[in-house]
This record gives sequence, structure tokens and C-alpha cells, in this order.
Amino acid sequence: MSEVPLKRWIEKLKDSSSDVAQGLDEMHTLVRQDSARAYSFYERDGRHREGLPTRGLRGRFSVAKAVFLSFLRKLSPARRLAYVAGLVAFVWGYLEGDWAGAVVGFGVLNFLLALELAEKLLTKGELEIARSIQFSLCPVVEPHLANLEVSSYFRPAQDVGGDYYDFAQEGAQKLTVILGDVSGKGIPAALYAMKLQALFELLGKSPRGPRQILIEMNDVIADRIERNYFITAVIGVLDVERRRLVLARAGHNHPLHFAAATGELRWLKPDGVGIGMRKGPGFGGLLEESEVELGPGDVLVFYTDGVSEAMNAASEPFGYEKMENVLRESAHLGAGQIKENILSRIDEFRKDTPFADDATLVVTKIG
Repeated sequence: MSEVPLKRWIEKLKDSSSDVAQGLDEMHTLVRQDSARAYSFYERDGRHREGLPTRGLRGRFSVAKAVFLSFLRKLSPARRLAYVAGLVAFVWGYLEGDWAGAVVGFGVLNFLLALELAEKLLTKGELEIARSIQFSLCPVVEPHLANLEVSSYFRPAQDVGGDYYDFAQEGAQKLTVILGDVSGKGIPAALYAMKLQALFELLGKSPRGPRQILIEMNDVIADRIERNYFITAVIGVLDVERRRLVLARAGHNHPLHFAAATGELRWLKPDGVGIGMRKGPGFGGLLEESEVELGPGDVLVFYTDGVSEAMNAASEPFGYEKMENVLRESAHLGAGQIKENILSRIDEFRKDTPFADDATLVVTKIG
């Protein structure tokens, strides 16, 4: 065999091995993640409808039945009828040795699978467009202010998510940071996040303080949001010239402050409830605005619960103590490296376990 054909054969073998390895990885994902999510979805629906027992052989049979019936209910009446007919034809043909009937039943089942796959691919294409739109609405570049470093990260748990973050810069010395987290995930949460963004675009560059911005956001959203949804948010106004942070928090995770002069770590906890949970003056009456003095080298970490509650295989959350430890070890570094260290430690902790919630992180450091 000449040298050139041999090289081509080796390259084809490598490509084939790569395809097999990719296929095995995708199969692992299918079995471990996709099938588990599908089963959990149908099981929840079945349990909710049937009020099933959970223990013993009878309980397992009841769950299997509920999962199957839940699956059937998700099909349209015509497809449900075709699926049952195809399944009966396939099983009957197999048991009775009627291979023509089995082939017909198999063909019907695969035809339905093709229809469902086409719809899924169309939906996925629309979701990819929605994902690109959501990412395009995130800040394109980090803010640039004298004596202030900013670094951010955003990752939805699904194609689109309910986390939101943005910046509003006023001159060269003042920056407003907002993080929001809509309850739930996916498209509904993403739509509410876009509503929050539109309001921040309107209010963020005004002379209003963070508390007043949150109150006016709630005035708009509280009458329009569905009852089972709410939004947590935190707004911080960083005045670099005066070395001061003005902060208000609508039920959001507490920002973490590292004071370089003393080495002290402090969770900033002004009172507040989520947007949409109270209407009118009742919301503002529960909302507190606080001020924090800042010094050179101070670090502020804003985040959503997808960061602090990232899970490992044992369903243990990353937690606040680990966040403190990473910040304590990394506070002498720049904002970008601090962010990377936090994310790296989270990845080491969760390993192959996917993010269960949207994750957003913003790190700022005073120069």
C-alpha cells in the first residue's frame, strides 16, 4: 500500500473514531439527562392528575401507567388514535407472527415520530433565534470607568432563561448595576426578563435612586405578572469618585463585599420583597436602601441563585461559604480573574452535573 492512500485511510479511521466517540457521548447525554427530564416531566403530570401511591410493586406499576397516559394526553386526538392503532398493530403482528401487520404498525409509529421530530426541530430553531436575541440584549462590552473594573457572566439553564443583568453608566464616575431573576425558567421567564430590561432602559439613567427604580418597576409589573411568577432584583449605584455604593434589593440574593483595608467579608442585606409580590405602597414600605463606604481594592460580587445553588452529583449546593473562600483567596486579583476563579471552582464542584438554574455573575473591583 502506498504512503498517500495509507494516510487517507488513517485519517478516515480517525474521523470514524471521532464520530463514534461523539455518538457515545450523545447517547450518554440521552440516557442520563434527556430521558431523565422526560420521565420526570411525565411523572409529575401523572402524579398530579392521578394522586398515585409511591411504594411497592403496585406503586411502580401505577407510576408506569401514569407516565404512559400522561404521554398519550400530550398527543393531539388524531395522533393519539394513530399511535394506539400503530402500537396495537405492531404488538399483535409480533405476537401472532403477522409480519405485515407488524411492519404497518412499525411504519405508523415511525411516521408519528417523524412528525413530532419535525415540530421539535422547528421549535428548536425558534428557540435558537430567541436565545441569540436574549444574548444580544446583554451588555456587549464591559463598562469602562476610571478606577473601576467590571466583569460579567451569563448562562441560561435552558435555551433561554429568566436571568437579566445590565449596566447604566452616568459620566465617568458613576455606574448602576442591576441583576434580576424571574421565578422559573425557559420562555415565560425570558419574556418577563425582557420586560424588566425595558423598564431599566427607561429608568436606569434617571436621577432616581435604586429603591425608587425598584418601586416604579413594581408599579408597572405587579398588575401584569401572572400570579405564580415574581421577580427578584438588586440594583447598586457605584459612585467611584465618592467611593460609595447605594444599594436596594427586591428579595434578591445578598451581594458579597470584600473590604481590602480590613480583609473583612460582608453580605449586604437591605430588606425587600420580590417584584410582583406586593402592590402599591405595601411594596415600597418593605424596601430598604443602604449605603456602603468603599475603598481601593474593594470587591463587590453580584449574582443570581444559579451560582450559589449550583449542584453537584449528590444534590449539594455550592453555597455561600465556598463563595467567601474563593473571594478571600482571589481578592488581590483583577475583577475578570476573580470571576473566572469563582466559575472554575463551581465547575470543579459540580463536575458533569448541569446547571439546574440560570446563572449570572457580575464582579466589580475599585481601583
